[in-house]
Amino acid sequence: MDYGIKEPKAKGCNVENACYNLGICAERTAISKAVSEGFRDFKAIAIASDLREQFISPCGGCRQFMREFGASWDVYLSKPDGSYMEMTVEELLPESFGPEDLKMKREHSIPKDSVLTVISQS
Repeated sequence: MDYGIKEPKAKGCNVENACYNLGICAERTAISKAVSEGFRDFKAIAIASDLREQFISPCGGCRQFMREFGASWDVYLSKPDGSYMEMTVEELLPESFGPEDLKMKREHSIPKDSVLTVISQS
């Protein structure tokens, strides 16, 4: 599903580990991959799973990780039937703490309209 967005995309998946805290969620995998390829500003992220009949939502760690790259980008939570709901990172993580609270500056090397697509298996 592309949500009508044609800009560059990065995909990620869950990387599970027998030691649960060493695993990495699909959201962080996709964002890390995009960052490693030079992307810094994101327009949207789509989160999907084929294992559940309800919307799948990012964990708290992923929400904060997403927040590090801004609060206003769109988050699409989708179901296997193709239906989805749209919200912003700020709506997922209200009253959040981000890089601007530390007065951090980020180097931006690509257009602000980058898009992430996440495919999750759990």
